[in-house]
Amino acid sequence: MRYRSIVSLLLVAVVTFLTSCSSPTVAKGPTYSPEQIAQLQDYVADVQEMRDRLLAIPPLVQQQRWNDVQTYIHGPLGEMRVRMSRLARGLEPKLQKEALNAAKEVFEHVVLIDEATVANDSRKALFNYNQALQDFDAFLKYVPAEALGSESVS
Repeated sequence: MRYRSIVSLLLVAVVTFLTSCSSPTVAKGPTYSPEQIAQLQDYVADVQEMRDRLLAIPPLVQQQRWNDVQTYIHGPLGEMRVRMSRLARGLEPKLQKEALNAAKEVFEHVVLIDEATVANDSRKALFNYNQALQDFDAFLKYVPAEALGSESVS
């Protein structure tokens, strides 16, 4: 009887030691099917178009063409939030919330640019433009590299 207890205790010690010495499992990143990547690539193209359109704002602000800035924000950039949200919802569930928050940050800066045009405040407009670009690039970091393809984040 005593021999069984010692053998059991020794066996538990060996199993515990071997388990603690084993290498940890490596967590894999998000995986997407080829169909999901193709869909994300379409969304990325739409979102990248919005980012490229943002580049038209600084010259208009520098020339103090406030009506043109407002028209541009409400016109060509009007779909930016919808397109960014669509892309974010196509990501892995654990990335969606962060991506949606980053998209919200971009949009909030665009709203602040719009407010700056009402006040004719070029400094506020350009500051928020720069912040919007930074947040836009942060948003694109949630997109898998395969979906970005040859697109580059400036």
